[in-house]
Amino acid sequence: MAKKEMIPVPGVVPKNPFSPVIRFGNTLYIAGQVGEDENGNVPPTIQEQTALAIENSKKLIEAAGATLADVLMVSVYLKNGEDFAGMNEAYRKYFGGEHNVAPARFAVTAPPVADKYLIEIVMIAGLQD
Repeated sequence: MAKKEMIPVPGVVPKNPFSPVIRFGNTLYIAGQVGEDENGNVPPTIQEQTALAIENSKKLIEAAGATLADVLMVSVYLKNGEDFAGMNEAYRKYFGGEHNVAPARFAVTAPPVADKYLIEIVMIAGLQD
């Protein structure tokens, strides 16, 4: 039977009681990532924040031995509904088209954990056998 395992990621120490990435069997659960760099900088545009949130997720996924091509589901939480087109503009650079089969996804508007964030992204990925 599979057991829950936290994947250690060098340089990533959560400030709150959660694990950045959990493996259960061949499935990875990636905690919500925002558009903030490792120095705490938050860019002003939805395109930049989307790219950073995906890059932050990518770092966690790769630490577990997978890639963005292995992402099965993406949950997108937008501060503003009018940012949907800008989010898609950045998102397309990572998913779909010639990159890989786009994962299933939903996007909703929801208040952010801090007002400076325009987006938070949660991912589920599968590990290859």
